[in-house]
Amino acid sequence: MLRADGQPGFETPTGKVELYSKRFEEWGLDPLPYYEEPKESPVATPELAKEYPLILTTGRRSPVFFHSEHRMIPWLRELDPYPECEINDKTAEMAGVSNGEWVYIENRRGRIKMKVKVTPTAHPRVVTAPHGWWLPETDGKAPNFFSTWEYNINNLTTMGNQGKSGFGGTDYRSSLCRIVKVKE
Repeated sequence: MLRADGQPGFETPTGKVELYSKRFEEWGLDPLPYYEEPKESPVATPELAKEYPLILTTGRRSPVFFHSEHRMIPWLRELDPYPECEINDKTAEMAGVSNGEWVYIENRRGRIKMKVKVTPTAHPRVVTAPHGWWLPETDGKAPNFFSTWEYNINNLTTMGNQGKSGFGGTDYRSSLCRIVKVKE
């Protein structure tokens, strides 16, 4: 009942789930699914991976916030008070950091600050970070903007990372990074 013509099925030319995309074929694109390595990865950019050996994935969810909303609600901040990235215990040991310590997450686009949550369930080469962090208790005027430049992981992502088809999005799940313990 979701098709424009009222017929059962999917909103595709055939009305079926299409592994072979008729629309992609019409547009002169590869109609079959394929894997494309991210533009920034240990495989695609091995020299960059020497400097930034970890894979950054963003968008880790918090059960108390909705995207970047509600950080000004005191009881929600009590439940989730700081921006916190997750890393494997082996990764933490190699970086010389412990659970609850502050780190910089850095890449070639900049750096931001988060607390570390050490967990054995994280992959040893992956840093998982939440998105949308800002601190309502800080100055909201330019250039501070509620500490967005200091804590928001979006500062480390790019826009329009399209693949060969011209489709795609930003590198929310595939940037390279490193973590460095905050000394001050």
